[in-house]
Amino acid sequence: MIRTTLTFVAIFIFVAILIESCNPKPTFSTDEQLKRHISILASDSLLGREAGTDGEIMARDYIISQFENIGLKPYFESGFSQQFTFKDGADFSDSYVKFNSEIYKSGEDFYPLNNSKNAEISAQIINVGYGIMSQELSHNDYPNHAALPDKIFLMEMSVPGGYANFEKYGESADLDKRIELASRFGAQAVLLVNNDSSFSDPRKMISNLKGRTPIPVITIKKRIYNAILANPDSIVSINVSVKKFDKTGFNVAGYLDNQAEKTIIIGAHYDHLGMGGETSLFIGRDIHNGADDNASGVAGVIEMARHLKDKKLNHNFLFVTFSAEEKGLNGSNYFVDQLSDSSKKSTLCYLNFDMIGRLDTANPILTLIGTGTAVEWDSLLAFYKGSTMKIKKSPSGVGGSDHMPFYLDSIPVMFFFSGIHSDYHRPSDDEQWINYKGMLDILSFTEGLIDTLNYVESLNWKATQGGKSSGRRMKDGPSLGIMPDYSEQGGVLVNMVSEGKPGHKAGLKVKDLIVELDNQEVKDVYDYMDILKKCKKGETYSLKVKRDGEIITLSVTL
Repeated sequence: MIRTTLTFVAIFIFVAILIESCNPKPTFSTDEQLKRHISILASDSLLGREAGTDGEIMARDYIISQFENIGLKPYFESGFSQQFTFKDGADFSDSYVKFNSEIYKSGEDFYPLNNSKNAEISAQIINVGYGIMSQELSHNDYPNHAALPDKIFLMEMSVPGGYANFEKYGESADLDKRIELASRFGAQAVLLVNNDSSFSDPRKMISNLKGRTPIPVITIKKRIYNAILANPDSIVSINVSVKKFDKTGFNVAGYLDNQAEKTIIIGAHYDHLGMGGETSLFIGRDIHNGADDNASGVAGVIEMARHLKDKKLNHNFLFVTFSAEEKGLNGSNYFVDQLSDSSKKSTLCYLNFDMIGRLDTANPILTLIGTGTAVEWDSLLAFYKGSTMKIKKSPSGVGGSDHMPFYLDSIPVMFFFSGIHSDYHRPSDDEQWINYKGMLDILSFTEGLIDTLNYVESLNWKATQGGKSSGRRMKDGPSLGIMPDYSEQGGVLVNMVSEGKPGHKAGLKVKDLIVELDNQEVKDVYDYMDILKKCKKGETYSLKVKRDGEIITLSVTL
């Protein structure tokens, strides 16, 4: 308590001195190097830098060459790169749709969702419109749901009035919830169709973090849809067979050793979407160069390393670029998991650059996410008195970027973000749209924060309330109150346990590996979700976990 008080006193004294003189002025005086990095990383030759591809390897090697030129030390025993494996993509080749004696092939006329339940189904089709029930908006696509069981539901992906009404329909528009609702009304499977030209690829609206869908779900193209309209009473047979692949990714890290006790980690992900795929908002295949997402962040990390290399600093600095962020934070999850306890304790904070290249010139707003993850963040940010760039603060440490694994391991974080735009996750996210002056402003702001942190010996981590995330909501129902590692195989690894929730009360701990729930084997997060969906609130279940190599049986009341 005394040390915390002294820390606050030191902070406020230092901030008082800074306020008079620290209207941050761009000390990053040129955008020449930033432009060079982004032009290379976002070039067509890297084919979108998808994790597990040659494009990722080319990006990795470029980043390593920059760290070497700057004079950073390799961080890993193996050098600058850290290899890891992750699950991604799937073989759909055994999937098919049969309708009126014609067989349709996966990848041409339809595609299963990556997280679809595997099953073979034959049933009559029934059109359920948008599959929405909303009492508030007086919309009901299930007026006679008693007549629906054992059918295959044909469902429109958009909402009444078009994509512009998604916000209006709120949670009723959530495709996860619509699929869940269809399952409750007895659907054997769901065929999704997109007839709204304003509605981009719907796969972004379906969370892969919720486990398998309760029933098979496929998206059909016009050829199948038109055939169904011409023969609405016919039987359709579908077979969904999704087989996941193992792939390899590489994190890259360079170390600036100032012989200090504490280390500040500055990071960004360098992978992107390749030719498109499940999280692209573009229908079709084309190179997604990801200039803003996230060549801009990588360029920021490289130039921050160059800028800090010869400064007199009281902390060490670790510069990291992660792969497979777009696949589910796989790289950063692995990196944090491999950090030793002593390395975690010596980490002052983690600063994350993800999309810092499109600061709005008319209304420049820099969003800082994670400002509630350290008791001292708000006081430390008092140094900023800039008039051209506004600061928007978001306290939550939970979110879809590489800061989250650090936060979940009790490390204070801050995520720098210049804002979403119409080119996000589309092939049009190209270098020509980057606002380099805005990037210089953001990096100068970061330098001001680092100058302030130079006089701070410790930060006190604080848990925050998780913010809402559209399309990523877990269904209402039984919950252990944990944050699982979605990439783990052979069980479900526990990344976070919420205090007071069923898992915490049962004695569940971080790094426990859940291997059995309700006497059913848990091989991965999909099994876990499937079993949990069948459990009931208020009931008590057996829970087996592997902890330090031993199997422990817990009793959990949901």
